[in-house]
Amino acid sequence: MITKEQCRAARSFLGLKQAELATDCGLSKTAITHFESGLFNPRAENMASIRGALEKRGIEFVGSYGVQKRPVNFEVLDTRETETALPKLWDDVFETLKDNGGEVLISHLDEKSAFDHHPEKLDAHLKRLKAHNITERLLVCEGDDFFVQDVKCYRWLPEDVYKSGMTSFLYGNKVAIQFWNGHFILIVNHPEIYEEEKQRFEYLWARADIPY
Repeated sequence: MITKEQCRAARSFLGLKQAELATDCGLSKTAITHFESGLFNPRAENMASIRGALEKRGIEFVGSYGVQKRPVNFEVLDTRETETALPKLWDDVFETLKDNGGEVLISHLDEKSAFDHHPEKLDAHLKRLKAHNITERLLVCEGDDFFVQDVKCYRWLPEDVYKSGMTSFLYGNKVAIQFWNGHFILIVNHPEIYEEEKQRFEYLWARADIPY
């Protein structure tokens, strides 16, 4: 449960309007207004929806009264450790999603390079994803027909769009970025950053070409 004061404070942190919160949690704006004004408390399931919507945007509730923005957690994997960096990322993808399943969105990928470096580990990773109801969508360069999964999982980006200098992996509330000209993979765990990058991926996916 959260209090009406916590709800108002959380919206203030986020710059979120009552109507936007209502849309996020599937309630009416009137329900949010009545809750925050103290006219009535929503049912337990609606309270959980309000809290969940705010937490998804990066809010943490502390005790009975406190509200704070969730700190940005990040990890760096050194890609010069060629035998471990990508497999570590794959392990994090699996551990993040294994309990509830989900989807991994991968943009600007060179899958052949990953396969050439770690053929057995990539194969094992894809098998465990399938076993735990985890799917992938992948944006690759136009003309790239090295597909290790069903072709429907792939879309082609124009070559000039593909040359962005980094590959991104979106999963759970995490964004992992592999920089082509650097020596590291950056994993950021933050729902707002994830949602922004997911919107960018969906924009590219909707405009990318279907192979063949």
